[in-house]
Amino acid sequence: MLRPHRTHHVLVRIFFVLVVHVCIIGLMYAVLPTRVSYKYTDNADTLYRRISNVNHEDTPEEFKLKFILQWNFPKESPFDVMGEGQTAFYELGCEYKNCFVTGNRDFFGDITKFDAIAFNGKYLPSRDLPTRRLETQKYIFGATESAHNYPVCDPVYDGFFNWTWTYRLDSDFRWGYITIYDMEGREVGPKPDMKWPELAPVSDEFKKKLESKNKVVAWFVSHCTTFSMRENVVFDLWNEAMSKYGWEVDVYGSCGSLSCPRNQSSECFDIIRRDYYFYLSFENSFGQDYVTEKLLNALNNDAVPVVFGSADYSRFLPPGSYLDAGQLGPTKLAETMDAIYKNKTRYYEFFRWKNHFRYKETFEQDVCNLCAAMNNKKAVRRHSVYKHFRRWWNEEHWDGQESTCFLHE
Repeated sequence: MLRPHRTHHVLVRIFFVLVVHVCIIGLMYAVLPTRVSYKYTDNADTLYRRISNVNHEDTPEEFKLKFILQWNFPKESPFDVMGEGQTAFYELGCEYKNCFVTGNRDFFGDITKFDAIAFNGKYLPSRDLPTRRLETQKYIFGATESAHNYPVCDPVYDGFFNWTWTYRLDSDFRWGYITIYDMEGREVGPKPDMKWPELAPVSDEFKKKLESKNKVVAWFVSHCTTFSMRENVVFDLWNEAMSKYGWEVDVYGSCGSLSCPRNQSSECFDIIRRDYYFYLSFENSFGQDYVTEKLLNALNNDAVPVVFGSADYSRFLPPGSYLDAGQLGPTKLAETMDAIYKNKTRYYEFFRWKNHFRYKETFEQDVCNLCAAMNNKKAVRRHSVYKHFRRWWNEEHWDGQESTCFLHE
């Protein structure tokens, strides 16, 4: 049986431990990143009170929420992967999770309260733009489609954007259709000045994986008429191949006679991996660094990519790993493909890159990079603006008279 004075000491200790735990929990809520619950239908006053409890004066700067308004088309790429609130940053395991995304312009009742406003370049408005702006706000241009398909023609956008988030390598943050990793998992490209190593020979084990291939080339496509006019190149290649070498281009999808449903992509990729020597990675339009996941269809399924686009492919692929239809032309391309098809030793050489690199699509990291930039004090404070934005974005099709814009009128 405990004596009275001993009982008193025990109770004091228990009380002290409870107080310490309460203080620790309170401190954690005060300084650690907080995930704010969010309903799109909440009124501005409710949201502002809730957010004020997070961004109070004592909260360290790195834990305060950074608010991003998606000005237009939040359900279109690249904005669709950002979701609403902080969801994407938590689900993707980003280093920084304190970014809050919304497409609700009335979220605060005052758009100048947003840290950044992101504009979807796919459907950029000409008139429906913010009427008030703070110098501290960052206006972000986001685009995953090429400038050829979606040029920016209105002069209002010269001197309008502070940051860019696109497929171009010279964007402030890149949308990575394709990211290159070395065998240790380090990101090594693509880069404007890629330094490719001497490539090691293909192993006998990998050569065995190629033994089942018995067809020349496949193309999976859904858009039959494009700005790049790739369909004309394929038609000419087909005629050359049939008339001189007796093989044809196997076209899968709505533009050809063969089918492989999109909802069965793994089965489609198995066909490439098992049967085909080459795969046509033809872009639907032109743009600097515009190289999409079509390239991965070949690289990650043991086929040699035949590329067609206006990008500098040496930024993305090592020499001797691909054929460039734009440089070769249909006649020379058909001749080269036929010669490689008939020479397995020569074909093996195109896969030496597999000893050194892995190619992946990494949109997850691109979303995280955007939030990381919002937490970069130097980047946020630095004054930056694209004074000649139209010239930068429309560069490949810009002759001083906005020629690419006339095509879309």
